[in-house]
Amino acid sequence: MSPLERRCRTLLRAYPRWYRRQRGDEMLATLLEASQPGQLWPSARDARALIVGGLRVRAVLEQRLSTAANLRLAAQLGAVLTVLVVVVGSMTNFVMMGPRLWVYPGPGYWLAYGLLGLAAVIAAWFAPRPVVAVLAVAAAVAGARVCWGRDVAAIVPAALLVILAVLVFLGERMPRAWLWLAGAWFAANGLQALTPVLTQHYRYPPLTVVLWTILATVLLWALVDARPAMAVAIYIACTYVVSHLLGYAGYGLALPPVFSLQVVVPAAVAAVLACGAFWRLRRQKAL
Repeated sequence: MSPLERRCRTLLRAYPRWYRRQRGDEMLATLLEASQPGQLWPSARDARALIVGGLRVRAVLEQRLSTAANLRLAAQLGAVLTVLVVVVGSMTNFVMMGPRLWVYPGPGYWLAYGLLGLAAVIAAWFAPRPVVAVLAVAAAVAGARVCWGRDVAAIVPAALLVILAVLVFLGERMPRAWLWLAGAWFAANGLQALTPVLTQHYRYPPLTVVLWTILATVLLWALVDARPAMAVAIYIACTYVVSHLLGYAGYGLALPPVFSLQVVVPAAVAAVLACGAFWRLRRQKAL
């Protein structure tokens, strides 16, 4: 196998396996016939066409489902992204307590909350539906125990865990192609949260750029699959708008002004993302 053929086969992995079985050899032959003698790498044009084409084929399920079903899947992913950030926070609190673990019971609940929440997220893809429900409710209860009487905003991830279980019971399961997004999101948030603990650099952890890179990737991904963009809109609304307002209410503080930048900016970003993703979903259904 020549280096060019090997690299073309690697690019063809952008397409799902069933598509490669049906048309992979034909596409590979076309690429090799159009190549120049001695060429070692696919052209930038061919590489871009293969990657974009593969993503479009992987998103074909979006066009087969109804708009309501796609919105349910986007809501599942939005709940997952929000819960994963809370899971990271719980596990970070556990790590930061260090030697006080044996004299203060809180970290045990934080660890349980984190592990159960992570298990519920993984189960949403792989486990039977009753298992998802049990794990989600258990994680919500553990979260309520951790934040009982202290943080009203904790009701958001607890509610999202229950909503996730309900949406899974409604029938649709998130595509496994979304696992990379959840995994990268969890890893980046976890490493960013632990950076100050491990290195004492408390300002601007370097891994912040990874989170922004993931969000930029999701926006580009919206060109072929709008549901992850809708999920990010849900995450922003839950994390920066709803939780923020509940936090004010929980501490007995006056609500921030209606036009406070802390509320308006994330709300506007979430609204723009949600509207754009919804328009994209409706447009693809009309094609």
